[in-house]
Amino acid sequence: MIKDSIRDKRFRPVRLATVTERERLVLSLIRREGAVSRSDLIRLTGLSGTAVFRATEDLAARGLIDLGESVAHGPGKPSTMVRLRAGALGTVGLSVMTDFAEAVLLDFSGEVRATRDVTVEGMECEAVLEQLARFIAEEGHGFEPDAIFGLGIAFAGFFTGDGAKMNPAAPLDSWALKDIQAIAEARIGLDVVVENIASAAAVGERLLGVGRWAESFAYINVAHGLGAGLILNGELHRGRFGNAGEIAGMLDKFAGLPVPNLESLRAALAREGIETRDVSDLVQRYRDDWPGISSWVAWAEPSFSFLASMFRQVLDCEAVVLGGRLPPTLAQRIAQSIRWAEDIMPHRRNAGPPMSRAVAAEVTSRSAAVGAAAIPLRAGYYA
Repeated sequence: MIKDSIRDKRFRPVRLATVTERERLVLSLIRREGAVSRSDLIRLTGLSGTAVFRATEDLAARGLIDLGESVAHGPGKPSTMVRLRAGALGTVGLSVMTDFAEAVLLDFSGEVRATRDVTVEGMECEAVLEQLARFIAEEGHGFEPDAIFGLGIAFAGFFTGDGAKMNPAAPLDSWALKDIQAIAEARIGLDVVVENIASAAAVGERLLGVGRWAESFAYINVAHGLGAGLILNGELHRGRFGNAGEIAGMLDKFAGLPVPNLESLRAALAREGIETRDVSDLVQRYRDDWPGISSWVAWAEPSFSFLASMFRQVLDCEAVVLGGRLPPTLAQRIAQSIRWAEDIMPHRRNAGPPMSRAVAAEVTSRSAAVGAAAIPLRAGYYA
């Protein structure tokens, strides 16, 4: 259990104060650019020079950014360079799947500072949270005692409609139908947000990956199971109960298509003599030239094409992202295999609608845990 004295230090009011919309915009641009001058911030934000000056001075006074050297940009006075103070704040992400759990620590810029496999036998809730508490205590020493301000939990299951209670598969029975948020807050001593695996990964992709150029996209999360997270106009679309993107049952029960996931890939590889212990072993050892990979991609193509075209037609999104625990080269192969409905439909007056792109996820490692940590970071500070 994290001691009360340590827990109390994590909550300093100035750290938890919500930034203004102006500050949020400025912080987002600084994070995107890496280092940027005040004059460039004026140009990029459309704010007045006075507004940018006040915002950056206030953020610097709170320790969130550093004001550096002055650099000349054409005629006129040199302009001060501005950078994020990466160590100013940190967030923790925990992903919990039926066979695997991992934790990450992100700094204020969204960079991964530390990771740890926190899988335990039986995936018992208390045991996983104990491993998480140790991770925070051991890896959080690089931050000020009060700087780690939030924990995001990405969980494999669906929300029941009763707060943060979720209904997972049998291996996660000790988590089922319990208030995961309340349990984790009591155990860890941080503000906690709970999201399903695919939605959390989509938020991470929005902040750190494809979301840098796509405002609306569907994130197809391929792991032990199959799900999707939806980013619409820059924001996570959760649905009424938090279960938007539950796509697996629709494929086999209503469309008559197979449900492609990494368990089905393991079975395809086993038929070719490639044995893997579990999904984690498959991901760690994956080789793109294994026999059975090409035939599995061909078998899965109609399902992925159906999903991509559905998201394209229903959401009118810029991208469909293949991610989750897919090895990056496999995600690219799936993206390249997708056939769009527009490819086989005649275009009226030889003019088709704007097309979506099928792409591999850019956050290619620990996507769910990184996304979980990104949720409080983005909610508190970034647009």
